[in-house]
Amino acid sequence: MESSDRHATPAINDTRNAMSGTVHGPSVQAATIHGDVYLGIAAAQEQAPRVPRQLPPGPRHFTGRTESLDALDAALDAALTGEGPALAVISGPPGVGKTSLALSWLHRRGDRFPDGQLYVDLQGHLTEQPVAPSSVLPRFLHALGVGPGHVPGDLAEQTSLFRTLTAGRRLALLCDNAFSAAQVRVLAPVAPGSVCVVTSRWRLTSLLLDGARMVPLEPLDTEDAVELLALIAGQERVAADYAAARDLVDSCGRFPLAVCVGAALLTVRPGWSIAEAAADLDTGIRSTAADEEFSMIACLDQAYAALPSDAARLYRRLGLHPGPEFGAGVVTAVASAEPAIGGPRERAAALVDASLLSAPGPDRYRFHDLIHQHALGRTEADDPGELRGGIVRRVLDHYLATANSADRVLNPQRHRPPPHYSSPSPDAITFTDSAAALEWFATERGNLVSAQRLAADNDLHSAAWQIADAMWPLFSSLHLHEDWTAAYELGVASARACGHRLGEARLLTGLGVALRDAGRDAEALRAFDRAVSVRRDIGDRRGEALVLHHAALTHRALGDLPRTGELLRTALDLRTEVGDTRGQAREHAAIGETESLSGRHTEALAQLTRARDMLTGTGDHHEILVERLLGQAHVRSGDEPAARAHFAVVLDLLDGKGTVFEEGTVYEALGDLDEREGDRASARSCYARAEAVYTGLGAVQDARRAAARLARLDDTTAGSG
Repeated sequence: MESSDRHATPAINDTRNAMSGTVHGPSVQAATIHGDVYLGIAAAQEQAPRVPRQLPPGPRHFTGRTESLDALDAALDAALTGEGPALAVISGPPGVGKTSLALSWLHRRGDRFPDGQLYVDLQGHLTEQPVAPSSVLPRFLHALGVGPGHVPGDLAEQTSLFRTLTAGRRLALLCDNAFSAAQVRVLAPVAPGSVCVVTSRWRLTSLLLDGARMVPLEPLDTEDAVELLALIAGQERVAADYAAARDLVDSCGRFPLAVCVGAALLTVRPGWSIAEAAADLDTGIRSTAADEEFSMIACLDQAYAALPSDAARLYRRLGLHPGPEFGAGVVTAVASAEPAIGGPRERAAALVDASLLSAPGPDRYRFHDLIHQHALGRTEADDPGELRGGIVRRVLDHYLATANSADRVLNPQRHRPPPHYSSPSPDAITFTDSAAALEWFATERGNLVSAQRLAADNDLHSAAWQIADAMWPLFSSLHLHEDWTAAYELGVASARACGHRLGEARLLTGLGVALRDAGRDAEALRAFDRAVSVRRDIGDRRGEALVLHHAALTHRALGDLPRTGELLRTALDLRTEVGDTRGQAREHAAIGETESLSGRHTEALAQLTRARDMLTGTGDHHEILVERLLGQAHVRSGDEPAARAHFAVVLDLLDGKGTVFEEGTVYEALGDLDEREGDRASARSCYARAEAVYTGLGAVQDARRAAARLARLDDTTAGSG
């Protein structure tokens, strides 16, 4: 007799996303991750969004570009007729309006892409530090529903999963500021009906081999440039002095960026005639050189000179920020450096009005890279080095304090040394839930990585290693291996440079985990050896046990179970020596799992039972893990009733905690047991529940495995019928 109700299990919680509406930029929810360096990320109940809306807002003012828009439409038509995905490359010099064209077109055609929009700034203008595909794919995978902790570690696997998830979907992808064709090829979707728009200062002609359509941009023609000027400065004002307006846009090189800055300048100087503005700008150009780059600089110089003094000071200070985009907290931080700037948000709004900043979202600001370089040049010319150093320290303290706040929410039981700041950071963001904390990490990833480099370059090594240490939740959840290893290697060097041995040991441990996660096991073991050496030098017995634990897991991944057991028992002795009860339980559990895998079932159950007894009633999430390991050990030993009893305990412990990964694991194990016993109805119910849990958490590969088992079961049932 078949029954689907044989397991007295709680209903799966509703996994609908609590975040509704349009989501701009990366949006990340946390999940429980076991076995990391710092005991895991706290569970969150939210589900990752399935239809990403990552495009920044389109330009407020846009004119001309009819031929370019037609070329993009032709590329889209080819995609919609099934000829393959559209790939278009918009190329041209800085300030010519590449991104504005791409965003304007993509927003106009938004209804053609019902499955979402993806966006990445590849930072091609930073030719020494362009963004690698390995740093982008994990973010795209998460946006498409792959949960933190479930992103494959290998680039080839990430690429394969991205191709699978985008197959049959109509997506728009904007790869902004590309440096090379190699950056783009891995990221472009392959499904017909999708479109990938690339902007670049370079033509990237090798993408012609991939079927790309080239859309080269030149400056606007004079009439379109004057129309753009009129949209911002006012139609009547421009019409009253049309000849001067033509002179003004010609002085701007007819570059949209320069025209917008010039038009904004007219709006803040209502008494200034267009002819006066054109003459002033022309004088500035003649004093430098008569090419397009210098016409842009002259236009920016003119706009800067027209700023109120406090807005000009803020503009200069923001030039010291390591990335083009930042939040309101950064504005407050740089304004707080002595002498302080009052009303920083109002001053930032003035910069937006002057077209020197854009506002891509609430409490977010962005420099065009040319304007960012100009602001940096102004602060280097006008502000003393001591002031600039203080501003840099304020920025670093803001990121470090906020990162520590997010890390404490995500890893509440993590042992960490007290943070050291150059100064208090009242502008730091505080978090109350793990989803918001991890979302902040994902949004600020580029800024955090750049801030760490800025700290190291300025010999602020204490900040450099601490920023790396605080980025653990970001790296371990999204598997950003290139950023992860680079940040931790730099952090190790900085900790050593400032003589912080504990910081050096922590980052060597994390580096080992990063290398292991990337499949570089031999390098990981070398990092662990270095970490053990430092831990022993400073007498950190608890930390030494932690490193040995992770070295053991690496040996287990390599199939060396005897060495695994040896290291785990040494770690257990150290935990016992320092009175770390929680750590002892963790080592007993790891030893028990290793013994179970080795076929020594009696010893395995003894170790796991001891771990369970030490954790019972503590509220520690490892209690759930140990009960699940006990169930699996009983499955291996052939005691299926005992296995079911432990799996039932896991489900009881999970009741009311939201949907977490262990729930899917247990339902899948129960389905296996039911299938062995011939109870297909119950097995089908369990596999379906497991698939729902995995899907809700974004564990795409696990969901597919459960779905495959469900399909296999259905095929077997149909065949037997």
